[in-house]
Amino acid sequence: MKNLSKYISVTHRRSQIFYTEQLEKIGISSGQFMYIVCICKNPGYTQDELSQQLVIDKSTVAKVLSQLEANGFITKITNSNDRRAFNVFPTDKALTIYPKILEIKEQWHRKITEGLSDIECDVFQKLMEKVMENSIKNCK
Repeated sequence: MKNLSKYISVTHRRSQIFYTEQLEKIGISSGQFMYIVCICKNPGYTQDELSQQLVIDKSTVAKVLSQLEANGFITKITNSNDRRAFNVFPTDKALTIYPKILEIKEQWHRKITEGLSDIECDVFQKLMEKVMENSIKNCK
């Protein structure tokens, strides 16, 4: 396990490089695509719900949502139950690129799991989920 941090770090960096190259072609950054995916899957989520779902702090979520709104990918509507909160919805612009984003994600997933059997991919995903949960639990 002495190289685990290295494996995680290299995989993360290579993922960012791949996503940056692919996503710039459709006008978004590697830091924005997961927001669009989450918002398209869950239209009407509040900023707090996005923060919880993406496991990203609220200030970062607010900053990225402002960028996405300025670029025409989302609209924010005041929450009817809490005037301080906003519900976030994808625009047609976001809905148009959403399938391409999913295709790019799937392409990367195929690349990083190349040579793994279906069973190995399932085990890998379950193990990564546990690792993620541990990282969340142990780093507040």
